[in-house]
Amino acid sequence: MDILDVLKTNAGLHPDKLAYGYIGKEGEITEQLDYHQLHQRVLGASHLLSSKFPVNARVILLLPAEAGFVCSFLGALHAGIIAVPTPISYSEPGINRILSIMRDCAASGIITNAKTYKMLFQRKNDASSALQDYDAEWIFTDDLMVAPAAPGAIRRHKESIETAYLQYTSGSTSQPKGVMISHTNLTANLRAINNCFGRTAEDTSVTWLPHYHDMGLVDGLLSPLFTGGTGFVISPLLFITKPALLLQTISTYHAGFCGGPGFGLDHCLARIPQEQLDALDLSSLRVLYVGAEPIRISTLERFAAATQAAGFRKNSLVPSYGLAEATLAVSLHLNGTPTTYRKLTDAKEVVACGPPVEFTEVSIVNPVSNASLPDGKEGEIWVKNSGIAAGYWEKPDVTKATFQAYTSDGEGPYLRTGDLGFMENGLLFITGRTKELIIIRGVNYYPQDIEEVVSESHPDIQPNAAAAFSVETEQGEALMIVSEVRRVAQTPDDEKVIKNKMAQSVGLAFGLIPHEILLLQPGKLPKTSSGKIQRLKARELFAKKSIVD
Repeated sequence: MDILDVLKTNAGLHPDKLAYGYIGKEGEITEQLDYHQLHQRVLGASHLLSSKFPVNARVILLLPAEAGFVCSFLGALHAGIIAVPTPISYSEPGINRILSIMRDCAASGIITNAKTYKMLFQRKNDASSALQDYDAEWIFTDDLMVAPAAPGAIRRHKESIETAYLQYTSGSTSQPKGVMISHTNLTANLRAINNCFGRTAEDTSVTWLPHYHDMGLVDGLLSPLFTGGTGFVISPLLFITKPALLLQTISTYHAGFCGGPGFGLDHCLARIPQEQLDALDLSSLRVLYVGAEPIRISTLERFAAATQAAGFRKNSLVPSYGLAEATLAVSLHLNGTPTTYRKLTDAKEVVACGPPVEFTEVSIVNPVSNASLPDGKEGEIWVKNSGIAAGYWEKPDVTKATFQAYTSDGEGPYLRTGDLGFMENGLLFITGRTKELIIIRGVNYYPQDIEEVVSESHPDIQPNAAAAFSVETEQGEALMIVSEVRRVAQTPDDEKVIKNKMAQSVGLAFGLIPHEILLLQPGKLPKTSSGKIQRLKARELFAKKSIVD
């Protein structure tokens, strides 16, 4: 049974049961759908979409955290259309990102609401004009959500291994990659996650995660539906401005399941007074998974200590590892058991992200020789299971390199994750990354995109002479930028102006605040003999302040 079969079954078994509740600014429920209503709206959306788009047409979903998203997403799947969840942004770089995704998948339609549509075109610029001129049909959830009930809507046939939706993996404007997720992939991963968690139809879940992110979509929205339970949804923006709402919702509705990047836990502790934490009841929370970015042991320990008086159990913390290319989860700590730490050096300790989920093979491989490595040896993490996607949309070369890897002794195919780690006693430990991808607060950024914005931010910046990379700070992963400047002699005031322009440009384009910006004399940034920037070498040199002038 895939997610649509499960929805139909749930609507028949308990039609009046709450499927989704959407939380407002004061903790009130602003929208709600029982299983019967959800099923009827999905059928209505499917009927309307089937009349407008052929099977396998790609349709962008440009929607905030509202009931219209889940109805549109499931309606598109029922109509045999390939749904493409996409983040909303009203800035010019953000709209360019939307356009790059649309062009990459040759989207023929966009589902949004009237308010979002209006705001997209409020500012007139090249990006908004290009979006308005793009040849795509706009569908509004204002109409979709009131579409006549269509109980006879026929599900258009597709094989279960065909692409159901595209999960774009990063904020890249120059090289978006859409992971092709099938119903087979989704069902296998949902089953693996919920068998591990022990989530049932009696359980309530809460999510604040973006629904265009793999974790927010697969576990945040679809897991409650898959298990026949109830899911409460808080918008990411509301969580950032009022994080107490998340824990209050868990307390009020006795939720058993929640999760997200570690920065979310840090954010709660930074913004919620201890006396307010103590007044909550978090004793129902059986699983609080933490993933999507490097997991900091200090974050886990601080959160467990601060919420102990509220009834939270430290053993409910679930360090996890996954990626969009595997649909979501690869390994999950077994909730209810103590977390396992391993000290690598005096300065670095890592936490086990549990054993691989069911029917999953993880191999640790030398990334250069492709030789399999024994327990305890660090190497690249390679994965094989039914949740592994078929590849990237219309990118056969990078698909072959990433999804069809074989070890030196011929074992495979595996997914190459680009992450480093080791296995010990059946547990997976994550130690770093082989690739230069920057992950901050659970969002992926390509360094090339940041460097391009940096290079254009001020005329004194040397062309092809900026490096962006992540560094470890007390607050988690943060962005560092190193750039050469044209003039050898810069006054402190000159440097301040250049750094401010860099920071403003990066902030506008990506919503990131650089942790540190370092300006160099020409020729000081490490490059290969062919002139390519060596970002990992730059991080090794400059993040430790070992700069040779």
